Amino acid sequence: MTSKQTGKAVRRLTAGVLALQIGFAAMGTPAFASKVTVVSPHGVETLAPHGAIQSTGTWDVGTRAGDYIYVAGMRGIDPSTNKLVSDEEGRIRQTFLNMQLIAESEGATLQDATRLVVYVTDMYRYRPIVNQIQEELWGAGPYPPRTIIEVDRLNQDDIVEVEGTFYAPQNGSKSVKVNGNSSNKTSNNVSPNGVITLSPKGAIQSTGTWNLGTRAGDSIFVAGMRGINPSTNKLVADEEERIRQAFLNMKLIAESEGASLKDATRLIVYVTDMYRYRPIVNKVQEELWGAGPYPPRTIVEVDRLNQDDIVEVEGTFYAPKSASSNLKSTTSANVSPNGVKTLSPKGAIQSTGTWDLGTRAGDTIYVAGMRGIDPSTNQLVNDEEGRIRQAFLNMKLIAESEGATLRDATRLVVYVTDMYRYRPIVNQIQEELWGSGPYPPRTIIEVDRLNQDDIVEVEGTFYAPEHK
Repeated sequence: MTSKQTGKAVRRLTAGVLALQIGFAAMGTPAFASKVTVVSPHGVETLAPHGAIQSTGTWDVGTRAGDYIYVAGMRGIDPSTNKLVSDEEGRIRQTFLNMQLIAESEGATLQDATRLVVYVTDMYRYRPIVNQIQEELWGAGPYPPRTIIEVDRLNQDDIVEVEGTFYAPQNGSKSVKVNGNSSNKTSNNVSPNGVITLSPKGAIQSTGTWNLGTRAGDSIFVAGMRGINPSTNKLVADEEERIRQAFLNMKLIAESEGASLKDATRLIVYVTDMYRYRPIVNKVQEELWGAGPYPPRTIVEVDRLNQDDIVEVEGTFYAPKSASSNLKSTTSANVSPNGVKTLSPKGAIQSTGTWDLGTRAGDTIYVAGMRGIDPSTNQLVNDEEGRIRQAFLNMKLIAESEGATLRDATRLVVYVTDMYRYRPIVNQIQEELWGSGPYPPRTIIEVDRLNQDDIVEVEGTFYAPEHK
């Protein structure tokens, strides 16, 4: 049987199991009702575990793609009523519990979280509660890398939303390298599923319920880095130097695990003033990456960062643990030292700054924040609905250039500048493109500003195994 025939057989078997699950669920058999999955052409499983909240739109609660579990932005919805918990602390706790349930349905624990992004609508009011809840749930730690930002608005005018990524190898292997030696035992910085918490020499010090980074399989996830001087653990005073230091702090953590800046697979840059700080970000990236290629980047203006800071940079990197892990035998202008391929497919929009459209790292495709730019003119589409549709089509083209379909999306993050005005259009476009679903896990947030004062930006992650 060929690999293609095997894939078809697996999908037929999955469909049969799904039918049995639904049938047994209808007869009230709990043993089969605990987990229902739908599988994409490349094996992305859409998750709908028993006891989870119910999706009410063009999104699902989570996906499994290979060894990683991606959870949609979770809010404090009570699964028994599908309504928001009324008190603030209870609602924030429920947000984390909803995320935990989805991760655990795939064999991951909270300790196996590789990254968290927490969106709040009031940094001063809700960050202390988030810290308190994380301390309850994670105990003394270690904690996952975390980025926490204040945004304009969440869906339903909510207060906190949490998006998480988890690691649970499909083969059940928990063998990890500790101090260079292979081990099946966990330590205080290695999770049950082998997520290594990073704290390299010379790095800044964590001052809360977060850590600097994690290694999970071949990927390194770095927490939102700010311009803190490692020698003093205080913010650098000068704005340009502070932004440079934020990138250098990220670089140090990536390099501690064998990745270079060229091995970055995605960057998210949060600024508090797009016009003031984006040019400096571009300048610093040009210094550090040279003439490129650059990683896919999303840059958004938000209301507030921790300590009323000006810029925060979150990065993901790729550094295979063994030389045989999908590495290219030779590097080229668009392939990094560790085998990250920079994507620039025919018919796509053109990059106009220190970012590229996408990357492939192993089996994962990362697409930069896409906006509604017409590839034939490289100008924004005029009408709002057409522009939002074009943003999704631009993302689709890049994913398809590496063999992925929209069904193979593992996560979407949608940034809008008006939740009430643009979320319904986003839902409409997704329904057009994905049909009746399943849909990828999605986080949608309202931010202050996008580049060129745009209205919507969509960042996507896709899964298409190289050797399927």
